[in-house]
Amino acid sequence: MKITKHTIKSIRFKEAGKATLSGRKLWLDEKFGRLNAEEKGILIGSFEPEDKILVFYKDGYYEITDQEMTQKFDAENIVLIEKFDPEKIVSAIYLDNDKMQYNVKRFKIETTTLHNKFFFIKEGNGNHLQAVTTESEPILAVQTGRGSQIRRAKFKIEKVVEVMGWKAVGTRLVDFTKTVTMEWVKKRPSEQTELFE
Repeated sequence: MKITKHTIKSIRFKEAGKATLSGRKLWLDEKFGRLNAEEKGILIGSFEPEDKILVFYKDGYYEITDQEMTQKFDAENIVLIEKFDPEKIVSAIYLDNDKMQYNVKRFKIETTTLHNKFFFIKEGNGNHLQAVTTESEPILAVQTGRGSQIRRAKFKIEKVVEVMGWKAVGTRLVDFTKTVTMEWVKKRPSEQTELFE
């Protein structure tokens, strides 16, 4: 096949073309701790080639990683896995076992190194990450006690604590008891901003 009747002296790479298709969707197979595009496990999100993945672990570490399918995750230790957005603010609650209390902190991810785990809660035996989210206005529902002694409270995290550095200890949220349960309040569709206003 001829492209031109002239002699070609050299070929230079000018620029990479951008795909017009939307990014590929990735899932985490919790059984094997592997990424996949076959809809096995939990959906992480839709990714462009340059997008990164953010992972938070129960033991108090976070990690930024790429989309390499051969990597293996400790799935049982994962609290949250999602597409990394450096502009999002992380809200995290962890147990300070020494003081027998749950601390809360809000911070931005400041590190950029891939495949490197960063410890972001207070060091101490028994300390662990209880809950974490990158929602913009997270509300945490906390329940303590049993039977007639049950007490419930909701915390607007941004009203409880300011954004701080990722190494900060954070602020006391509630005391530890064996009956404490916590979960993020899911926003109803009507509370989410409309696409077209």
